[in-house]
Amino acid sequence: MRTCILWASLWASLLHSAWAAVDVPVTNHWNGGFQAETCFDIFQDLHAWNVTLTFDIPVTSMNVWTATVAETRDGGKVYVLHNQAWNQDEHVGDRLCISFFATTSEGDVVPKVQASLTTTTGEVTTPGPLTAAPGHTLKPTNAPGTFQPGSRLSIDGTHFTYNNQRIFLSGVNLPWISYAYDFGDGLFQQRKVQLEHQMRMLHDAGGNSMRLWIHIQAETTPAFNSSGMVIGLDTKGTFLSEFIELLNLGQKYDILITPCLWNAAVNQDAHNRLDGLLRDPVKLQSYIDNALIPWATAVKGHPALGSWDIMNEPEGMLNPEIVHADPCFDTTALKYSGAGWAGKKYNYEQFLRFLNWQAAAIKQIDPKYLVSVGVSNPRFNTDKFGDVDHYSDSCLIKAGGKPTGVMDFYQFHSYSWEGKFVKESPFLNNFTEYVVSKPILVGEFNEQDGGGMTIVQMFDWTYNHGYAGAWSWDFVGHPEQGNGIRHIKDLTTNGVIPISVQ
Repeated sequence: MRTCILWASLWASLLHSAWAAVDVPVTNHWNGGFQAETCFDIFQDLHAWNVTLTFDIPVTSMNVWTATVAETRDGGKVYVLHNQAWNQDEHVGDRLCISFFATTSEGDVVPKVQASLTTTTGEVTTPGPLTAAPGHTLKPTNAPGTFQPGSRLSIDGTHFTYNNQRIFLSGVNLPWISYAYDFGDGLFQQRKVQLEHQMRMLHDAGGNSMRLWIHIQAETTPAFNSSGMVIGLDTKGTFLSEFIELLNLGQKYDILITPCLWNAAVNQDAHNRLDGLLRDPVKLQSYIDNALIPWATAVKGHPALGSWDIMNEPEGMLNPEIVHADPCFDTTALKYSGAGWAGKKYNYEQFLRFLNWQAAAIKQIDPKYLVSVGVSNPRFNTDKFGDVDHYSDSCLIKAGGKPTGVMDFYQFHSYSWEGKFVKESPFLNNFTEYVVSKPILVGEFNEQDGGGMTIVQMFDWTYNHGYAGAWSWDFVGHPEQGNGIRHIKDLTTNGVIPISVQ
């Protein structure tokens, strides 16, 4: 992940029609990047579109999830984006949103941005709703707040079970449609069509689970007062019904949903909301009391809730130069590990308290809830290979003081650097080499940084080397990752993959 969000919602009517450029407001900016957003309602069906973004300064890089960069011009001042295959068709009443991060070498600036659309009309080919196979019917889904407890994801030793059957979690990171703007205050209704399309594609590929990002760095949820205290999940009170509606979609497509609450892989917390929760225990408790506990209570027993991921990659904002007598909190051995790439802002005592308290609160509502943290590199979460497991039960309890606030399984992320994996990577080791008593799920990986492995080989490796699950990164930007999921969907030796969420 890098830096900047822009949403462009645009429309079309004539063959090869071009629309006038619109100004795009910049809503956030920092040294080396900026964030902008704009949305337009779709008033006429359109098929195949390009968005041209024009900046008054050079943009050095851009990562796009709901479109692809088709062309750059004028030294990086013009980017032409083309639709993805799955969102080329937009219908009356839809909202077309494009999210991307952009970086610039101009420092901390507020650029002028304009967006224009060209589009070609044609036959609309967006897939229809999921239909039952001959002789079968689709199971009903639940209206918000009316579900009854059913099967649930559980752990038996070092593997997962569902409905008393050993399973392998095979799936993807969605992870968002519009970064930090998918949930709360009615936003979900603008993303629902695209989210459901992603679930349908995962279902069709044979996957059974998905990780989605929620608060991120508190851009839109939860709701805060002027003192930095959390007062609710959102301002308009729609979050809970939206999230239950998301879980109902998971149930419809037999997909277990894992919400990832927070993100530390970037530093764009200009409002200091997440900062307050990490530094101030009183503010953290306000989130737990006024947001997390109501949320965990509202979805208790929903069969499509897989697990809770408290935070993505705390190491992004970890200070790797902390000297401490306790190995749990000493980070001097991590000085050259890459930790702190997004800013050396916090120590392990702060991160581990943050994790421990939230995990304990979730399990206070339901002791059977499963909780994890997604670490950027296994070296931070293992005591093998000469490393220290900073997220061990003992370290978490030492930092936060709550015995139940521990992780139920390991979630390792693994990307190659300059074509090579670190020695701790799951793609260089069998599960047994970590010598742990909990499941290990490989929670992020992709072919682009796969050490020369294809996505098919990576899914095959995780399944056949003892791991409990695999979620590739990311499905919106790289739908071809479905090839790896298809490759293992019928395997059974390390757990079945197709499940019925009920």
